[in-house]
Amino acid sequence: MSKPVDFSLFKCRCSAINKILSNSRDNPVITDKQAVLLSELEKKDSLTDKQKEEMARLIVLRENASKIILSDTCIDYLMEVYAWETEGMIPVNKESMDLMQLKKGKMAEKQSIELISIVEDTWYEKNDIRVSNEYLSGEPDMFSGNSIMEAESITDAKSIWDYPGYLQKLHKSLESGYPEQVKGYCDITGAKKGQIARVLVDTPEEIIQDMKWKIAKKFGAVTTESPDFLEEWAKWERSMKFSHIPIAQRVYRIPVPLFTPQEQQKVYDRVKICRDWLCKFHETRQSLN
Repeated sequence: MSKPVDFSLFKCRCSAINKILSNSRDNPVITDKQAVLLSELEKKDSLTDKQKEEMARLIVLRENASKIILSDTCIDYLMEVYAWETEGMIPVNKESMDLMQLKKGKMAEKQSIELISIVEDTWYEKNDIRVSNEYLSGEPDMFSGNSIMEAESITDAKSIWDYPGYLQKLHKSLESGYPEQVKGYCDITGAKKGQIARVLVDTPEEIIQDMKWKIAKKFGAVTTESPDFLEEWAKWERSMKFSHIPIAQRVYRIPVPLFTPQEQQKVYDRVKICRDWLCKFHETRQSLN
């Protein structure tokens, strides 16, 4: 049975900030470039018919900027929040994906912290608590400072599964949502520095053994001691250990700037809108049947 929840107190997880900020396709808003063009058109004494049409279109876009229509991505997240808050349920299919990588990230967390601390020559502490302010909540990976709420620096560690993947990340921009997540952590704690660290640490032995059985099954090996399997397995096992690579080459840090006052206000305003939406949805949901 559903438990009573006050959705007017909803706080967005830092990992979902980009989701609530995403704009609905039904509500395209004006871009900075379009805003400049509109300003130029409005200053002209006379316009061609084509310019008049363009100015009318841009005015509509500008007016839409004040109308917030939550995107499907945002609503999907709010439904996850609703399911958890009312029934303690999670999206099973989503949570079951990439469990091996998630497991490695959790088990190798201590190694990651030590590696980053050595490379930066700054001692980082593992954070074990969820922190929040009036609008956001989250659980940062690690921090430097007296305590998490007195943090000088926040680091979000991303343990990479294999070496080719790590090298590929060197040439790619940060995944969607990662910068906003760290900005949120800094906003909550007051940390003046935030960063994301892609880290390459040895795969825990427990996971290696799990992988050994999976690979054996995949190759139809009768036993894990057969010569053919051992030859194949040697490549896999070698590819899950990285201690032979210099430490400095196994940590790639990307600084994340803090929220600007405008960005912060935009996030807070969107949280308020999500609160109203959840309250109305809950009211409708309770009245069904």
